Amino acid sequence: MLILKICLSVKKELSSTTRMHTVRLMTHDSKLMPLFLLISLIAVAAPADRAAAQPSAARGACHLLTVEHPHSSACDQEIAANPLPNLVRPVPYVEDRDGEAIPRSILLPDDPLPYPVAWQNHAWYFSDSPGVYPENDYTEARRIGRETMYYVYQSVVADGEVWHLIGPDRWMRAAFISVLQIPARPAEVTGRWVALDLRQQTLVALEDDRPVFATLISSGYYLQTTLGLYQVYARTLSMTMKGPPGANPPIYVFPTRWVMFFNKHQGLHAMPYHNDFGTRQSHGCVNVPPGDEEWLWNFFDETASDWDPNGPPTDFFVDNPDRAPWVYVYESDPLPVWNVESRQ
Repeated sequence: MLILKICLSVKKELSSTTRMHTVRLMTHDSKLMPLFLLISLIAVAAPADRAAAQPSAARGACHLLTVEHPHSSACDQEIAANPLPNLVRPVPYVEDRDGEAIPRSILLPDDPLPYPVAWQNHAWYFSDSPGVYPENDYTEARRIGRETMYYVYQSVVADGEVWHLIGPDRWMRAAFISVLQIPARPAEVTGRWVALDLRQQTLVALEDDRPVFATLISSGYYLQTTLGLYQVYARTLSMTMKGPPGANPPIYVFPTRWVMFFNKHQGLHAMPYHNDFGTRQSHGCVNVPPGDEEWLWNFFDETASDWDPNGPPTDFFVDNPDRAPWVYVYESDPLPVWNVESRQ
């Protein structure tokens, strides 16, 4: 009787370029001398460039930083590998239109960005660690100019204050940064709408769930802009603003353009008379850099045949306010929220 025993052993010998598999088959018959058959199979080496195709640093290393451990070489590598791309700036500065206001707007790409985008809303100096001020090192080398944009790679709370990581060993107080956050679309909202984040003083225009355009605003300081979900009920290409409501004589009187009212006397309008966007400034309305407000007006006006066919300059009030663009006024969380897993 022939008894066949097959013993399989695999020996792997790896070098930088070679992986070898050795398979041994052994047969044995009780009446015959043992017969050993050795078959060696050599596999093709793994591609030499496979290691080079891997990321140079572990993605998501920056989100592991804390107040106690605010630095890591892995995070520095992550930042170097993920700079802010050249985002499209759709609105150039035009002196006759914009006055003191510099357009801040960007167009958002179809694919979500891996980190929150932020604007420097006041020129200030970065710190080496969160909660630690530069002290005697307030130099131009540390100064981040107003209107500078960058990614926020991590955010922490130090001594009750939020700090953002904006570069390798560059921490900035949240008070000097406006971070763009994209809110979830309210259930009632469809089509083109705008979200106003009062905490960050940002505006983002969306089409359904797709963010399209973003800029900085100045909402109410002397009188607060009211949180809530509204629709544009009146609009005009130009008007003279007087107010605030009930003040006699009025505290302010100024001409403005591209006005869209959404909540009683509160509306979006161009503001060419200051450049402090990213901070609260108004008496309840929402100030927008004029060129950016014109862009938003045109974005909504492209669909106006459905909700305001007899609109400006013929009519002040919107014809079909129940179909007009939505305005969502809200406050985001103090710490930016984004999907860390999507970057790993």
